[in-house]
Amino acid sequence: MAKPRRERIFIVPRWNGLVFAFALLCVFALGFGFPSTRTLTQVLGIALVVAGLVALIQSNENLRGVLITGCRIVPVPAGDEPIVELTLSNTSTRERIGLQVRESMPWRKAWRTKPRTSAWLPMLDAGQTEVVRLALPAKARGRYVVPELWVSSIMPMGICFAWKVFPQDEPYFVYPTPRGLPMEGDGRKGQGLHEGADGGSEDVSGHRPYEPGDPLSRMDWRVFARSGKVVVRTLEEGNGGEVLLRWDDTRFLQDDEVRLEQLSYWVTQCMREGRPFRLELGAYRSDLSSRHIMACYEALATFGRSAV
Repeated sequence: MAKPRRERIFIVPRWNGLVFAFALLCVFALGFGFPSTRTLTQVLGIALVVAGLVALIQSNENLRGVLITGCRIVPVPAGDEPIVELTLSNTSTRERIGLQVRESMPWRKAWRTKPRTSAWLPMLDAGQTEVVRLALPAKARGRYVVPELWVSSIMPMGICFAWKVFPQDEPYFVYPTPRGLPMEGDGRKGQGLHEGADGGSEDVSGHRPYEPGDPLSRMDWRVFARSGKVVVRTLEEGNGGEVLLRWDDTRFLQDDEVRLEQLSYWVTQCMREGRPFRLELGAYRSDLSSRHIMACYEALATFGRSAV
């Protein structure tokens, strides 16, 4: 039978811990300098040593059994802070207190440096699973990977800093900021708009289960009220009412980043208005993007870029 993998928990003293150690040395020095107080200082010194060891053990135990069991992040526009949703689980039989999820940094700085971003969890009961949200620094357009994360704590006495390392490999995308001219009313009829002959009418052909990214305007609330099922209306196949967004449609703009921002604006407009559309960007060709909106954002984020 294979042995369970041992948890690696790291501990370093904080400023409070260094002051505590200095006070402990002073107590023992006082006993050597004044023999009349030796008995008292020895008892006090031993009590402080025991208290320090108990604090180290409790700091170690406070993180034992705490795991990051899930990591989820959705695409965001450039300039916004990506929000990571982390699932923390306490697999131990006792509660854990004063937990902090933070981005990793060199340990020599971690115990005395405030992290750029962190999430605080006051208590995690035995067997409990909790979702915390961690804001990452805003980045430019591109593909990124969630950084290595720590779950740390200074509890229960605050004299030492303990942490566990959780490497992450979850990718996320920062797509161009949606801004530019709307598809209609911009004086460029025929550019950026490739609609069917029906002028954008939507013929409902049936229903399908709701998927993340589907616009709320396509949800059939009558079916939800009747049966409790969350479904969206599907449209007739073909080009009726379908918008085709192409890289060439932004050739009236000079800068490539501005052209991507324009496409991102059109994608956002289509999603907001519930209009079916397709995106053609370089080698990327999308299906109806109500089902593939994440793929569209990925194409916009990574156009001409490599992973970071």
